[in-house]
Amino acid sequence: MEAKQPQALIVDDDRDICRLLGRLLEREGIAVEIAHDGNAALDLVNRLNPDVLLLDVKMPESDGMEVLRRIRKSHPQLPVVMMTAFAGVAQAVEAMKVGAVDYLPKPFDNNKVLPLVRDAVARQAHRSLAPQACGCHDGEGLRKSLSRVMGPSAAVTGLADELAPVVATDFSVVVQGETGTGKELIARTIHRFSHRARGPFVAVDCGAIAENLLENELFGHERGAYTGADRREIGKFEAAAGGTLFLDEIGNMPLKAQAALLRALQERTIYRVGGTTPIPVDARVVAASNEHFLRAVEQGEFRDDLWYRLNEFHVQLPPLRERPDDILHLAEVFRHQLAEELGHPVPKFSDAAEQRLVAFDWPGNVRELRSVVRRTCLLEKPEIEADDIRLRSRPRADGDTPNEARDLHLGELSLSQIVSDNIARVERRLLVKALRHAHGNKAEAARLLKVDYKTIYNKLKRFEITREEIGYGGEKV
Repeated sequence: MEAKQPQALIVDDDRDICRLLGRLLEREGIAVEIAHDGNAALDLVNRLNPDVLLLDVKMPESDGMEVLRRIRKSHPQLPVVMMTAFAGVAQAVEAMKVGAVDYLPKPFDNNKVLPLVRDAVARQAHRSLAPQACGCHDGEGLRKSLSRVMGPSAAVTGLADELAPVVATDFSVVVQGETGTGKELIARTIHRFSHRARGPFVAVDCGAIAENLLENELFGHERGAYTGADRREIGKFEAAAGGTLFLDEIGNMPLKAQAALLRALQERTIYRVGGTTPIPVDARVVAASNEHFLRAVEQGEFRDDLWYRLNEFHVQLPPLRERPDDILHLAEVFRHQLAEELGHPVPKFSDAAEQRLVAFDWPGNVRELRSVVRRTCLLEKPEIEADDIRLRSRPRADGDTPNEARDLHLGELSLSQIVSDNIARVERRLLVKALRHAHGNKAEAARLLKVDYKTIYNKLKRFEITREEIGYGGEKV
């Protein structure tokens, strides 16, 4: 039987927005219907039974939130993505509590719109595969889903088989792997195939939030909790009610926040910052980290009781260099995504170019492969040759003496590329020096370099600086 073409319903009183989104989704292979008010939306939902609904919050005749409430009663499984030019945390949380799967602020970023819609369509397509109360699960559906987004290798198939027993449960899961291996993708897959698939997926990057703000981010705050807290705000735990809370880079969580997280997981209740009323929470937790958790526990940097509570199930993602069979599959996925984004065909890879891709060890994993494919396929030529693919060398450790011709890539790169590469090397050396001076304390290094904590964190991920380089063992900082 031929697969049914997925269908999206776009509801917005702004006709230009509807046309723009419609063209974007049609290039994705999704059929589009459009309505300009809430009453028409309700009629079309009943007649068409679409795979995803993109619904504006502010509309004439019938407010978007009211339309969402009515649709939740008549079509409880329909994925709804709310859209608004009046973005705010409180409104987003209200929409998710009513049953929206995500929230899209205007103006739109095409790179965010398409993944959201793809995820919603996949959510609807896999609805029959999602485990029900009996706890059954179609492992073949999970294998096919991961193979499409990660590749056809035996490693990916084995990963799907490993995940199959746990997705139907509420077990907390720890996902570990190098930077760029797809830890969030695995967390989203676990969510999509779980009985919580209709609930929200809420991600928190624990490494990108200042230590003194992390508890506020997770648990929210009461009005008057601190200077400037002029209204109550709920945190990510409450926002993830009925769904999945993804804690990325959990190894960077400070000990105080670890204690609060452990209490929340054990008691299934939280206290907002400045509050005294216990609030029940119902969110499954999936945690991820590049850190070696056991080493962090041994060094007293991560609580062992929290580790045992989180690690009810453990997933280790293999780096891309151990999955060479997936490289060309992923390259084609990224090439097609770029073509859809640009709205026109992009060049294919020649046989020699494919061999070059497969032969590289990809220290930045899938994230680096995506970047290389997107950059290379912007070339205006019929086919990509091996010499068109510019692959990086691993950054040298602080203090290495460069071979000047090799270091400057003379004859290979443009002047701007050479300058960019050498600026990156200077940044890396200064970062290593600051971390050594701060004895590995990232917040102190940020103060020394007069940048914010997030900048330090992002550059650590980019340059893959190890503890050994700054005198603290061999793991990444």
